[in-house]
Amino acid sequence: MFRRRTLRTAAAVAAIGLLASCGSSESGGSGNSGVPNTEATLSTGWTTGITSLDPHLATSEIASFRFGLNMIYDRLFTVKADGTVDGMLVDNFSYSENGLELVLDLREDVTFRDGSPLDGNVVKVNLDRARTLDSPSVKSRMAPVTDVTVTGPYQVTLALAEPTDTMPYVMAEMAGFIMHPDLIVNGNPATETNGSGAYSIESFAPGEKLVIVRDRTDYWDTEAAQIAKIEYEAISDTQAFTNAMAGGQIELGQFLPGTVTAVEGRRGLTTVDVPTGIGVELFLNRNMAPLDDVKVRQALNYAYNRDEIVEALYPGSEARHQYSRTGLPGYDAALEEAYSYDPEKARRLLAEAGHPNGIDLGEVIIVNVVTPGVADVLQEQFAQAGIKITPIVKDGLEGPTSFGRGEASALLHYSPLGTSFTAGSSYRWGPRLNPAGVTPEYEQMLADATDPRRSEEEREASAVELNTYLVEQAWGAPLVWITYPWVMSDKVGNFSPEMDYSTTTGPFDQRYLAVSE
Repeated sequence: MFRRRTLRTAAAVAAIGLLASCGSSESGGSGNSGVPNTEATLSTGWTTGITSLDPHLATSEIASFRFGLNMIYDRLFTVKADGTVDGMLVDNFSYSENGLELVLDLREDVTFRDGSPLDGNVVKVNLDRARTLDSPSVKSRMAPVTDVTVTGPYQVTLALAEPTDTMPYVMAEMAGFIMHPDLIVNGNPATETNGSGAYSIESFAPGEKLVIVRDRTDYWDTEAAQIAKIEYEAISDTQAFTNAMAGGQIELGQFLPGTVTAVEGRRGLTTVDVPTGIGVELFLNRNMAPLDDVKVRQALNYAYNRDEIVEALYPGSEARHQYSRTGLPGYDAALEEAYSYDPEKARRLLAEAGHPNGIDLGEVIIVNVVTPGVADVLQEQFAQAGIKITPIVKDGLEGPTSFGRGEASALLHYSPLGTSFTAGSSYRWGPRLNPAGVTPEYEQMLADATDPRRSEEEREASAVELNTYLVEQAWGAPLVWITYPWVMSDKVGNFSPEMDYSTTTGPFDQRYLAVSE
């Protein structure tokens, strides 16, 4: 039987001491009704700072978005909280009858600071750069686009290698961030900015801090940019991050569920819980024996006690059994019971696979940013089912890279949903996180789920089919969908779980935040 001692110990490691307080915690959002101070400065912190301002060279799309680039650059599309894609710079979009062309009609009221329009020519320059520049992730995400043609003053047409409805979701990410062509041709996008957004940079210390200032009064989105200056600071140490929030050095920040108790309810602070499409998963190398046997992979899934782990280490979050979350395309409630905790069944499956005495998976990479204590709990839970692992801690860049090269049997790491279940599949099942590659069955189901010539109902049915295939074949061992507590000054308003991207990629479009007087 599973021993709760390990969970209690792990929970104690994850938590930071509770401070005496008198404040508020809520899940609906921060709706401060005070008079907005349009000359205010907002200081915000996050664990990771960006080293380049170039959206097309982002090493982490989430980090680049959250660390201020979305306030500098407008993007072609956005993703609503319900998971649907919507236009931002795009006013309307449509597919050709054969599904091989995507036509984008642009807004006609967007300009840069020098008065030049953000038109079809500008978008072509940016998309051609995004799809051809050798980059960590953007180029591969743009691979379905074979050509971009200006078909009207404010219209571009994308030629697609095959019918797919994922490109609007991709262009809601860094690929769709639009720079002034002069910056691309004559400037250095890594250290300079020139976008159509309401903000430009005041200062930038790579990996440490970015300060942006509102410097235009003619921005097309009149409800946005209510804050004069925003400071983004990287604070990687959990205790330092907590101290910065408690001491007022930062006024907005995301906490892990196990660490928020240190500031939750403190006077002058508000906590907003946001269920996200970011989770934790044990990525499995299906190339490596014995994980090349589906019964062994299924055994690992039965060896998890997800509910107890979530309760102890991710309070308020949801146990994760599949690859799309509640309310989003591809989700199937029937899959929630696919792998209930059953160590005896795990042992039987191992025996059926020819391992009656259990298995030794050898080295399992644990990325150092995962909540402390999770690896210890998994090691003990797996032992109850006859599964031995040797945890090896690596950082957030080295770990996935090493796993992608096939240097370990498994990787415990964050697992983002992406802007959608299908659009995110190229990343989730790409070579960096899936050294075993994909199968013809996977490719066909993904093609069916993203074919814009099919009805929405047909695509949804295929998305569910794909999700079911991944779960039944146990390509991974999902653990948790994280509900992140965001802590902020009670002067911060308009922060809500309903902000764009909240249930999918997890960074939030903070363009409508306000600070009261």
